[in-house]
Amino acid sequence: MAIKINGTTVIDDSRVLSNLTVDGTNDPGFKNVPTNSNSNAYTCVLTDAGKCLLHPSADTTARIFTIPSNASVAYPLGTVLTFVNQNAAGTMTISINTDVMRLGGAGTTGSRTLLANGLATAIKVGSTEWLITGTGLS
Repeated sequence: MAIKINGTTVIDDSRVLSNLTVDGTNDPGFKNVPTNSNSNAYTCVLTDAGKCLLHPSADTTARIFTIPSNASVAYPLGTVLTFVNQNAAGTMTISINTDVMRLGGAGTTGSRTLLANGLATAIKVGSTEWLITGTGLS
């Protein structure tokens, strides 16, 4: 169905979403959180935006997951990265290169430790600033 204003088509049929329902049975977007599992030190990439970065329980070694600097990977404002350190996995350190990562509530900056069974979410709130919060995070 095209959208018209005063008889002029402003959005043609090729740009109108269809088959969407109020109950969400045909809504667009993810129906789950895509997961990127890593058993090595890992530096996040642009395609990790909106994903769960998993340190699996099969890897009992402590690992460092790094959020790269804005100069290296320019994530858009509002980008979310979720970190999960699965049961029995070694400690996960969430680090940041040269930008700032603040702990939610406390406001302190620097790398963070995520214990086993921990879950943390980082959101980009400024061009070089992230806010991180979660359970099992210090």
